[in-house]
Amino acid sequence: MSLSRTRSRTLAAVGFLAATGLFLTACGPEDSAGADASSPAGASASPDSSAPAPSGSPAASGGADASEPPAGSDGTFSGKLTFLAPGKLLVGERAFWVAEGTEITGGDICGDPETAEAEKCTADDLDAAAEAGNLTVEVTIKKGIAERVTQK
Repeated sequence: MSLSRTRSRTLAAVGFLAATGLFLTACGPEDSAGADASSPAGASASPDSSAPAPSGSPAASGGADASEPPAGSDGTFSGKLTFLAPGKLLVGERAFWVAEGTEITGGDICGDPETAEAEKCTADDLDAAAEAGNLTVEVTIKKGIAERVTQK
């Protein structure tokens, strides 16, 4: 009888650990359920909108969690580039991430600012230029990740 009691406790413990592991890994940074649920039901976002959202709106404040991209943050935005963290920048009031495939061009970002042709830059160059400040860029954002960053 004690053998079956031990087995049942072991099985219960293994089941509990498996359920806990699944629960902890169920939500990742790619999940957008939280961002979609926080937007008003009647609101529609234009993907090519370049006008910034009013400062009191949920889209501008980023909702409850500032690390998540705000709802309706897709589009092309221009403004001053600000450094938040390595790979995470801000253009105007829009936060975005820089990925490996992000196309980054501009003489003030990397290279010679006097050169007329656009130079291809790395994410590290962009981080360094953002930390230095005073750089105006145009950023195309899709799902919170920059597809293209161009010096203005």
